[in-house]
Amino acid sequence: MAIKIIPTLNNKDNYVFIPACCYAGNQFHVLKYSYPPLFKPDNARIDMPITISDVPRLEPDGSGKIEVTTGDAATPCIGVFSPSEKRGILVFTVQQINGKNVGLAYEDGEIRLTWPAKREKVYRMCCMSDNETQWVDEPAEIPCQILDFACESLSQFYRVFFENRKIMGLDCQRPEPLPYDKQFEIQRDKFNTMNWNESLGIYQVGTTDHRFQVWQPGWVGGAMSGYPLMKLGGEIEFERQMKTLSFLFSTQCESGFFHSVVDKDGNSFGDGLDMKGAEHWHLIRKSADVLYFLFKHFKLMREKNIEIPYDFVQGAKKAADGFARLFNRYGQFGQIVDVHTGEICVGGSTCGAIAPAGLAEAYRFFGNPEYLRVARESAEAYYQNSLCEGYTTGGPGDMLQCVDSESAFGLLESFVVLYDVTNEEKWLKYAKENAHYCSSWVVSYNYLFSSDSEFGRLGMKTVGSVFANLQNKHSAPGICTLSGDSIYKLWKWTEDPLYLELIKDIALTIGQYMSTDERPIYDWELEASRMPQGFINERVNMSDWEGPDKVGGVFNGSCWSETSNLLVLAEVLQLF
Repeated sequence: MAIKIIPTLNNKDNYVFIPACCYAGNQFHVLKYSYPPLFKPDNARIDMPITISDVPRLEPDGSGKIEVTTGDAATPCIGVFSPSEKRGILVFTVQQINGKNVGLAYEDGEIRLTWPAKREKVYRMCCMSDNETQWVDEPAEIPCQILDFACESLSQFYRVFFENRKIMGLDCQRPEPLPYDKQFEIQRDKFNTMNWNESLGIYQVGTTDHRFQVWQPGWVGGAMSGYPLMKLGGEIEFERQMKTLSFLFSTQCESGFFHSVVDKDGNSFGDGLDMKGAEHWHLIRKSADVLYFLFKHFKLMREKNIEIPYDFVQGAKKAADGFARLFNRYGQFGQIVDVHTGEICVGGSTCGAIAPAGLAEAYRFFGNPEYLRVARESAEAYYQNSLCEGYTTGGPGDMLQCVDSESAFGLLESFVVLYDVTNEEKWLKYAKENAHYCSSWVVSYNYLFSSDSEFGRLGMKTVGSVFANLQNKHSAPGICTLSGDSIYKLWKWTEDPLYLELIKDIALTIGQYMSTDERPIYDWELEASRMPQGFINERVNMSDWEGPDKVGGVFNGSCWSETSNLLVLAEVLQLF
């Protein structure tokens, strides 16, 4: 048969789930903006409802339908949790049959598996459009396993998923990575030749002179990427990252937060790009990343018996005070703030999810109990308002408040740090629940790419790659932008082998996506160009969101995954 129908429950409270593709049916407020979809000053609100771009979704009342393919999902799976019936259903299937992907669909209380994938509408960047390809019913038996179980909560639902995400027995063999010292040598040389900006004295974000690629503090910024270079490198890297941190503090505002973007001439810009009235907008995640990573730097300096500069310490305190002040005023960190005044421009979301980790580390460094109080209260708020609802949102700065993995992994970091600092069991419980949710964003098997694609040619393995969000429907090498050592710590604390399996999947897959002189990766243009040694592109395209010809291909670009790989090299790989 070409269609398999699994009745669930025709209840309006159904939580519909497709890993890395659909959470709570994606039943949120929608703004149909072209890329990059950004809030505008005239629709900015402190009490912003969760607002997403035009992705596959149900309507807010649960009507409508979702039709995607297994290429859109981290695991070939679709499920439903009914809180009123205390019941969960998870349907696992295979990626493809005879070279064509299986379809995953939900409508009106029914899960449908189709082959070939049946879609009345297809998703292209930020836009749903009619599918011009006519579906042809072809005879086939669609393999699947159905788990139908009593389920009290979403946390239980995600634990069952976590334990069974490899239930179909699909190939999940990890790649054989380059030795980690060889990987670091390549990455170090690439960053020192292509990412070092001598005129500004910084490790810049990108490798060109485009103004929006030169500097940003967090969200893959220089205050993050330079840390592993400082830890694993020599005198040159240490000195350069110290200069980078000096530059960072020169961009700090009275609010305690940091300018979002600096161009090659040292001019500052906001996260509203060129929108009038949004010149001072700041994605709060960037400064939250900075706060957390500053204490990583400070710990490293102490280990090397290097005195921490006074202005660095004062800057870190100023940033911690800014976050404490922000939460005390609004009861949230918001998503976008005025970088000068610290006032929330766009509220809601889980954008600042890593801020509690930064505040807990600030407490550990400064001893100020106010920082720990705010860390506890804000982390609890994120747990109740985000994780318990089955989604975290707003981590990236270019997709409104689409559900994303970046905020989820940031929140995991906060729970793990709070447990480490306080030894309170509650935070370990929250961390485990969070990790189970995070696993839904991590690819659990090796996608079968066509032999004529670049990834098919190279035999790329997708297991352990991580989807970043609902809107940009590709997986990627690594977590944006953390090493995942929080998952390793969970394994150390609990001895649950599934946590070790998860972090090994994530950490060991990234290196294969690095272009090297011995194993170059070519881009998808008609006249293929070779990616320079050390480049890691963010695209692990299993979905056809950019067109069928882009599945298993990359553009020739240096991306944030290089920072993820550096962090893995510095914090995780040597532990295995």
